[in-house]
Amino acid sequence: MITPDSTHQPIWSMIRLRFPSTARLLLVLSMLGKLSVYAQSASQIDSLLTDGLPLSTGWRWHPGDNPAWANPSFDDSRWDSIRPGRAISRLETVKDYPLGWLRHTFTITATAHPISLAATLNQAGASAIYIDGSLWQRLGQVGSTYQAQQAYTPSDQAIYVLPPLAPGRHVLAVRLSQQQPPWYSPKFLYLTLPVFRITLYEAQNLAVSQFRRLYTQSLGNYLVVGIFLMLGVIHFLYYYYRRKRVNLVFGLTMLFGALCITLVESMGSITDPSIGEWIILGQGLFMSLFMLMLLVTYYVYLLQPLSWFLLIEGVLLIIPRFIMSIFSSWQIASVLSILAITGLFADGIRVSINAIRAKHVNARFMLGSILVMLVILLVGGFMSWWLSTYFPVNNLILSAITNLLFFLTLPITFATILAREHAQTNRNLEERLIEVQQLSAEKESILTRQNETLEQQVTQRTAELTQSLTDLRETQQQLIQREKMASLGELTAGIAHEIQNPLNFVNNFAEVSEELLDELRDEQQKGADRDPTLEEELMDDLAGNLQRIRQHGNRAASIIKGMLGHARINTGQREPTDLNALCDEYLRLSYHGLRASDKQFNAHLETHFDPGLSRVSVVAQDLGRVLLNLFNNAFYAVRERASRTDSAGYQPTVVVSTQQEATGVTITIQDNGTGIPDTVREKVFNPFFTTKPTGQGTGLGLSLSYDIITKGHSGQLTFDSVPDQGTSFTIWLPAKP
Repeated sequence: MITPDSTHQPIWSMIRLRFPSTARLLLVLSMLGKLSVYAQSASQIDSLLTDGLPLSTGWRWHPGDNPAWANPSFDDSRWDSIRPGRAISRLETVKDYPLGWLRHTFTITATAHPISLAATLNQAGASAIYIDGSLWQRLGQVGSTYQAQQAYTPSDQAIYVLPPLAPGRHVLAVRLSQQQPPWYSPKFLYLTLPVFRITLYEAQNLAVSQFRRLYTQSLGNYLVVGIFLMLGVIHFLYYYYRRKRVNLVFGLTMLFGALCITLVESMGSITDPSIGEWIILGQGLFMSLFMLMLLVTYYVYLLQPLSWFLLIEGVLLIIPRFIMSIFSSWQIASVLSILAITGLFADGIRVSINAIRAKHVNARFMLGSILVMLVILLVGGFMSWWLSTYFPVNNLILSAITNLLFFLTLPITFATILAREHAQTNRNLEERLIEVQQLSAEKESILTRQNETLEQQVTQRTAELTQSLTDLRETQQQLIQREKMASLGELTAGIAHEIQNPLNFVNNFAEVSEELLDELRDEQQKGADRDPTLEEELMDDLAGNLQRIRQHGNRAASIIKGMLGHARINTGQREPTDLNALCDEYLRLSYHGLRASDKQFNAHLETHFDPGLSRVSVVAQDLGRVLLNLFNNAFYAVRERASRTDSAGYQPTVVVSTQQEATGVTITIQDNGTGIPDTVREKVFNPFFTTKPTGQGTGLGLSLSYDIITKGHSGQLTFDSVPDQGTSFTIWLPAKP
């Protein structure tokens, strides 16, 4: 009688972060002490207990491939003895010759019959299993190369029922290939899974034990994943609304932990080792990130800068994952892993002690959690060993509980600490809210009193402003009247100057005509000495003078007629107007009006009128007032520049031009005068603003002109000016008002 091999548990269970189940029931294995007729050693099966019977010894191995080796009568006495339940790294014969056959002979005694047998299988390669020469199971596709081989690893849930076997001798033959994966592929399963392992059970007991084991293990894993995901989502939401970095870091930590456990749980259903290799590598990396991020969370929570020691710990955590997946250097990987985990605990304890010295509120709580994890790790390992030896039935439950407590201690601690801080923050906010409400009530009463005072002051100020507004309106009316009178005076001066010219001609020609008449009378009184030719010349001169007198009289009459037209009451009615003629007329009036007051002033006038200019419907008198004001300002600017001492060679010039556009008509008045300073450009169209000396301007000319163009005619009045170079005003009037 021998006890079963302690390594019979499927490797998936060890990979899935579960402590190896040590709950084993006693198995009874009787070995025959004699050789069969073929000199083959045989295992005798008297009975099967709950924990099963691993067929770990009594195996024969031979490299090569021969279908005859499945025959139960074949003599395998010269084959090598082997224990295929070991990893390939410990079986050099299989490693050097990965394609071959295994044979095992066992005997079922009459006392063990009838028993319905089932088995669990485990392997890293591919196999075809024969019982008494008949194919029983095909696990993958046996191949002579890695590309030809289709490896297959049975899942944790797989149960294989043996065909009915009569008492007596039976032969188990296994055609096996264990081809090494390429260099770039992880080799964790290839290096750690058994070459081939079979454990016999009573079928009914196997189904119950498999269900109990998977239920216990999966329940713990699902619980851990659920808690991690819940904590991760909660702290991601906290970060979204409160923007605290510790919530983001802790949420990522929980996400890495959930991904790690999820990958572990998925390994139970993976039968393709090539996929399983990468999942195991990913699980190891996520586990390393999870452990490292727990410490990073602690750093961030304490507002400490991340140290170079964390980088070293991260490297020590990740490198062993690649060493274990690609190489068989388990000793190096184990040493590095132990150093990394020890460093994590030591650094966590160091940071906690520093935080306690700094009198951080939750530092003692955190240090206690780290020490609890150490206790769980040490005590749980010892209890697992003790129970696997003396009470194996209870070891599975203890392993699940220990695993759950170990992985949840620090996350629950962090979640509790952060929740307490958030609760304290909320309490502080509530207290501040109460204070704000109290202050608001006090301020409201103060504001009420102030409002009453302000209302009284506003009433008083309103009365004062009303009186000021009344005075301002009266002043404005006076200024407008002054502006009108000033404009009228300028207009009158211009008209007087225009009338003066034809009157001078009339007077001069009248005097000359009187002198010619005197000469004519003298010539007629000479009698016979009269000169008919001279008389004829005098008569022609008199006729010419009378014609010139009539011409200049008509000119004076037209000026008077125009003045009478301007003197009519403005009805505000728009009429189609020739803007070229209007601009020319007011340009002359403005120029002669200025010369009437300053006979020394001369300026060069230029007109560029568009001959195709269409008539525009405007109020001629209002637009004339705008033109007169702009011309007056232009002449004033060029006269001011001409009066300077440095104006030698300066020629005062005023240019007026019109242009027909698709949407309207443009009038441009340009001068080369003093220009408008940049400091007053924004105030040009403001009422009562003027740059002229006191008594020479009211500041209403451009303001009223702007209103007449923009409000009265829906046009635009703009200007462009360069100091000491001149100013250009542009009037744009729409074609259709």
